Amino acid sequence: MMRRHLWILMLVMAAGSAGLALPVPFGWSGAHAQMKSTAPLGHRQPRAGDVPSDPSQKEAAKSPEDLALERALGNICRGCSPIIPVRDVPRYDIARTCPAGAGQGNDTCRSDEERAQRTLKEQWATFTEKARSDCVQTNEIGGRPSYVQLGICLKTTQIAPTLPEGR
Repeated sequence: MMRRHLWILMLVMAAGSAGLALPVPFGWSGAHAQMKSTAPLGHRQPRAGDVPSDPSQKEAAKSPEDLALERALGNICRGCSPIIPVRDVPRYDIARTCPAGAGQGNDTCRSDEERAQRTLKEQWATFTEKARSDCVQTNEIGGRPSYVQLGICLKTTQIAPTLPEGR
């Protein structure tokens, strides 16, 4: 009996590899008898004619709304902000950055902020427009911008490209 099952299995495999339909007496329905699979109703494999041969055919003309949406999503997805021109060092309220009541620390904070402001005025043109824009926007998040923090951000944009990969 076991030999008969092996023989039937070999026959089924040989018929399947040859692409032949098996007769129903083997216990297979007509749908299972064919080894060649067919797609479900409403579906089909793409044909060569469905794929454009010219790469320029893939890009259809985009509406202005689509372009604006794509630009906005690109900024969000990359995590970058639009470049806002910042010609001069921004003016921050040092009294807000260094609140009163901190005692001796308040004097140190004020002197650090004033020194950082002078340094930024001297070096402002050495930073790229994108770095200035990104750092100013980031520094103003939270409502208490700092010249010291702005200077750190700008110096980082200069140093980062010189670091080895992964640092």
